[in-house]
Amino acid sequence: MPALFVTGMQRSGTTLLDKLLANHPQISLLSQPFPLLFVEVKRRFLALLGEAEARYPLGDLFLETRYGAADLHRFLAGLALDAADLRAVFAGMAGYSGQYTRFTPERLAAALETLAPGDLAAVLAQLYRSLAQEPTAGWYGGKEALGEELLPFLLDRGFRALVIVRDPRDVLASLNHGRGPEHAGRLKPTLFNVRNWRKSAAFVLHLEDHPNFFWLRYEDLVARPREVLERISSFLAIEPFAAELLAGPLRDQEGRLWPGNSSHGERFGIETASVSRYREILPPEVARYVEAACWPELRCFGYEVDLAWEAVPEVIRGFADPYEGARPELKGCAAGAAGELRRCELLRGDGGSEVQPYFLFDDVCHRLREVLPA
Repeated sequence: MPALFVTGMQRSGTTLLDKLLANHPQISLLSQPFPLLFVEVKRRFLALLGEAEARYPLGDLFLETRYGAADLHRFLAGLALDAADLRAVFAGMAGYSGQYTRFTPERLAAALETLAPGDLAAVLAQLYRSLAQEPTAGWYGGKEALGEELLPFLLDRGFRALVIVRDPRDVLASLNHGRGPEHAGRLKPTLFNVRNWRKSAAFVLHLEDHPNFFWLRYEDLVARPREVLERISSFLAIEPFAAELLAGPLRDQEGRLWPGNSSHGERFGIETASVSRYREILPPEVARYVEAACWPELRCFGYEVDLAWEAVPEVIRGFADPYEGARPELKGCAAGAAGELRRCELLRGDGGSEVQPYFLFDDVCHRLREVLPA
């Protein structure tokens, strides 16, 4: 069964991408239909490791010492989910604002009645098909934010996957200002968000040569939508997207006019107004810190960098986070300057076995070293 998974960092354009994809007659793509399923699966895994109450189970993964990628893969491969598990998940999502696509009780009951127990990939594929809004599509899938850690497993199970990346400074401007908290919850420390963005970047760099994987930049999608959509249609081996799709307002999966979910006002079509908006919105010291903390990734993904590499440690050491106090439970994250400085040192040298916890994958560290000045 052709199955499709779309993910990325919050406020990176994942919802815009899912609306565009869902407007193709050969794609049925649900928008965040079961976000708490992914949270529940990860919590079950962490419970086996002794983490009874994981507050943010879909974390940034950096400096994770409890498990490795192979451990999670084995767990997911051996996981058995059934209709009772799914009923509990959907009951937990009643009233949850993070679930965008919702289903009538009758439709959900019919889908779960025919669900064959299986691992996460098998269950997702069945649900994407049975709950599809376009029953004659060729591809069935869903979009969920922050699902990068599941990509290797889903790709191994035959899924196609797309990840969208956006300038992290614009991501922070969208998360922390305007209507951002309505979409992503209360403000979080800057380093917490930076590391989640770097997680997304690391998985893109690690998986970009996988034949079932496709990634794109938000900035390219809004500036050259026709070109990017042509690449996606080629990746999925489907007919080109209709030219009229880009001529006016977008419609959502229910056929209604979609006003966008920008943090800074309604937008009924594709436009570039949000690109580099951080220059007007984000405090300059925050923008400078994000540039320092993401310096090699920004270079890898073709984003503008004004800060010299040699100045990065000084910026990291001197940063006072204006968003630090918003979440007391995350206060420790704001004190991560030592880890960030160690990361800079590892980029300059070998590091051996210490590299992986700071970069998730050895090959990602090697890629980032290539963009450093000689």
